[in-house]
Amino acid sequence: MRTLLLLLCVGLLVVAGFQPSAAQTSGPRYGGTLRAGMQTDPVGLDPHLTTATSSRNMMENVYDTLVFYSADGRFVPGLAESWKASQDGLVWTFNLRRNVKFHNGRPMTAEDVVYTINRIRDPRTRAPRAGDFADVESVSAPDPYTAVFKLKKPYSPLIAKLSSSVWGAIVPREVVERDGDLHTNPTGTGPFRFIGYTPQQRLVLVRNGDYWGFDETGRRLPYLDRIEFVFFPDAIARTTALRTGTVDFIEYVPSSEVRVLRADPNVEVLGGPSANFRAIYINNAVAPFNNVKVRQAMAWSVNRKEIIDTALFGVGGIDATGSVIPPGNFYALAKNVYDKPDIERAKRLLAEAGHPNGIDAELYVTSTYDFLRTPAEVIQAQMAKSGIRLRIVAADWSVYLPTVFAKRYVLTILGTSGQVDPDDYVFNNFRTGDARNYVNFSDPVFDKLAEERQTVSGEAQRKRIYDQAQLRLQEMVPMVFLFHSTTYEAVRKSVQGFEHWPNQSYYGMRRTWMVGR
Repeated sequence: MRTLLLLLCVGLLVVAGFQPSAAQTSGPRYGGTLRAGMQTDPVGLDPHLTTATSSRNMMENVYDTLVFYSADGRFVPGLAESWKASQDGLVWTFNLRRNVKFHNGRPMTAEDVVYTINRIRDPRTRAPRAGDFADVESVSAPDPYTAVFKLKKPYSPLIAKLSSSVWGAIVPREVVERDGDLHTNPTGTGPFRFIGYTPQQRLVLVRNGDYWGFDETGRRLPYLDRIEFVFFPDAIARTTALRTGTVDFIEYVPSSEVRVLRADPNVEVLGGPSANFRAIYINNAVAPFNNVKVRQAMAWSVNRKEIIDTALFGVGGIDATGSVIPPGNFYALAKNVYDKPDIERAKRLLAEAGHPNGIDAELYVTSTYDFLRTPAEVIQAQMAKSGIRLRIVAADWSVYLPTVFAKRYVLTILGTSGQVDPDDYVFNNFRTGDARNYVNFSDPVFDKLAEERQTVSGEAQRKRIYDQAQLRLQEMVPMVFLFHSTTYEAVRKSVQGFEHWPNQSYYGMRRTWMVGR
C-alpha cells in the first residue's frame, strides 16, 4: 500500500530476541515512572465497548492486536506472526505467536481470537465497532496457534480493522465472563498491566515482565516500570504541571501554549498534522436539519480559515480542504465545494427550506477539549450572519460524550481520530445503521458506494469509490467539515525515546525511558 502523508501510523515492529542482563547499561534505561498529564478521564475501560480517544490513549498499551500498523505505513506482525488470504479473498489464515501470555498468566491461543471477534460481532455486546466485522462469516481455531477467518464476501479493509488499536484487542474469555466486562479489570497481552483507576485523579499501569516484544537489539520491552496517568481538564493547569515538573508528559498541548513550551529549555514539544477530522455534527433526524438545504446553508456560512486562525491560534489545525480525509492523503479530495463563505447563498437556501427569518438551535459542546470548545463562539458569530442563531451549551466530557453517543443533541462539534484506512474516515461514520453514525445520516446512494468499496482492492478502484463517496458527503452535508487537528504532546527533557504518533496513539510509550531521576 502506498505510504500516505497524512494517513499515518499506529504500530510498532517488534522482533524476537533475548532477555537482557541487569548489568546492561548502554542504550535505553530500564526503570522509572512516567507521570503523564492527561486531558480527561477515560470513558470506559473495556476496549470493545468504547470509542473514546481518552480511553484508547490509556488502554492501548495494556492490549495488543493481531496486526500492527508500522511507522512507515505498513501492516506488520502483532500477535499474528504472519497471515495469508485465499485466492478468492474469502479465507484469511493467521499464524499466531507462541509464548504470549495474558496478564493473568494464561497463555494466549487461537481460541482467544475466536472469542474476541465473536464478542465484538455479537449484537448483545453492543460494540460500537461491530460493523468492522459484519462480513465475517465465522472464525475458527484449527489448532492453538492458527486462527481462520471465513468471509461472506471479499473485504479489503479486514487487515486494517484488525490493527485498530484497542478496538481489535484480543481479550481473555474467563475475565469477561467472571466480571461481565473489562471495565473494572482490563486484562490484555500488552507491555503494561492495569493496577488501578481512581476517577478524576489517576490511572496506573505497571510493567509486564512477561511481555513478548523486544527491541531491535534484543532488549525486552517496555523500559518503564510504571505509568501514572493524572487528569488535568484545565489546559493551562496541565501546561503548568509540565513546566514545574509535577508531570513528565502532557497530551493535547493547547494551541495557545505551543509557542510558550517551545521556548522552554526544559521541555520538548512533539507533534504536528494528525490523522483525524473535526466537524459540526448535525443530527439529520431532527427538524429543520433533516432538510438538506438547511445543512447546506450551514456549510456556506462557515469560514474555516477564520476558525483556525482565531480559535486555534493558527497552529492547532489545517483546513478541511476536501471532507473527512486530510489533504495530502492519496484518497483525499483536493477541493471542498464550500471553499469560502457565501452568506447570501446560505440565506437563499434557508428561505427555500421554509425559513426566511432564519432558525434557532442549540450547539452542544464539551468543556473539556479546547480544540472542540473554542471554535464554538467563532462559529456562532459566523452562522448569525446567515440567520442561524446558535445557543451554546457546554458539558464535561464524561456527560457530553454519552449524550452525543445516544444522539440526544441537535448540533455539536466533534470528530474522530486514529484512522489507518480510508474506510475508517469515510464509511464508518455515515453508513445507515452503523453504530458510529452519530448524525443519523441515511442515504441510499452513499450506502451503495459503501457496499461496492468492500469488494475492490486496487488503489485506483478504491480511490474512485472514495472520491464518489466524499463528493456525496459534500452534497448531502451530514456534517460541516471544519479542520484536521494538529496535535502536540510535550515532555520534559528527562523523557527519552517517546515518539509522536500522528494518529494520536501513545504506542510510543512502549519504547520510552527516563533519565536524570
